Amino acid sequence: MGLKQISLTMPENLLQASREYSEQFGYKNVQEFILDLVRDKIMLQNIERYRKIDGRMKKGLGVKKFSQKGAVKYIKEL
Repeated sequence: MGLKQISLTMPENLLQASREYSEQFGYKNVQEFILDLVRDKIMLQNIERYRKIDGRMKKGLGVKKFSQKGAVKYIKEL
């Protein structure tokens, strides 16, 4: 997995608040803090999405019946 550099523009007061938060909570720098935020957001959205899918499957709403292998393939493709 390679790293890719991006550029981010934000208001000065938000940057300052991010620096203070990073320092207060032990992040090495603002970049590490932002990476953590992005990871959390992605993970939380995926968890919520899978919960919704699970709820619909349990109710039999708009779902197909799969073999175990077919179900794994279907979920990976989501």
